Amino acid sequence: MTPDMTDLSPQKRAYWEYQYRLGKEYLAPLLKEWGVAFSGARVLDIGCGEGGVLCALAEAGAHGLGLEISPHRLAVARQAAPAEQRQRLHFVAADFFAPPFAEHQRLPDLIILRDVFEHLPNKPLAVQKLKALLAPGAKLFITFPPFYAPFGGHQQMLKSFLRRTPYFHAAPEFLWKGIRRWIQRFDGNPKFLDEMEKLRRHRVSIRGFRKMIRASGLRICREKFYISRPSYHIRFGWPIIRGDFLRWVPVLREVFISGAFFLIERGEE
Repeated sequence: MTPDMTDLSPQKRAYWEYQYRLGKEYLAPLLKEWGVAFSGARVLDIGCGEGGVLCALAEAGAHGLGLEISPHRLAVARQAAPAEQRQRLHFVAADFFAPPFAEHQRLPDLIILRDVFEHLPNKPLAVQKLKALLAPGAKLFITFPPFYAPFGGHQQMLKSFLRRTPYFHAAPEFLWKGIRRWIQRFDGNPKFLDEMEKLRRHRVSIRGFRKMIRASGLRICREKFYISRPSYHIRFGWPIIRGDFLRWVPVLREVFISGAFFLIERGEE
């Protein structure tokens, strides 16, 4: 892997490398363990960001299409993609709810939403859109931090001490009003407050997600849960702590699981 990062800032280089390591060291091995083959497979990565995960899957033999709504992140993805993988990769600026597929185009073998689902406003509609893209035998891989998890508000994106403060994003509204004002006045990244507000409005739980998938006619075929997820290990050096033993414990799983991973397929129709 020899990505061209000469014109990228250290922060963008580091974030692409984080994505690539996550894909190569954790996601690709997990998907292979779950029976997903990459050689010659067509992978659609929705919300691919800087494309590091998709590059790792292309290295494993997949042909990748990355959708990303941010042109700035796509510019990084196109530049950072290693030359030896570029024939296998295509990056498109597109909205998830209007994917650029022709009717005759072959559907993907694997669809990935890595930490994207929690940001989508109309989740039942999103599931129906995903189902329409899911060919028989294809798989859908979705990961997200449940809203009530310690950092389910993505507060690590803030700049003040709150970035290391768990659970405050789930405060009741009368307390949240004061937190909102404090972030607006004193935090170094007040613009991220809009995203936190969206996460609060469209919050997703493990229970709610499972119910949504069942109602759609899709089927969850594999699950994995982390108290401390692989991304925390790469970014912060925290140990990886599995949480599968909490999967059927109603309240504890929502407040202690930081990463929920699901492999989904079409159900019997």
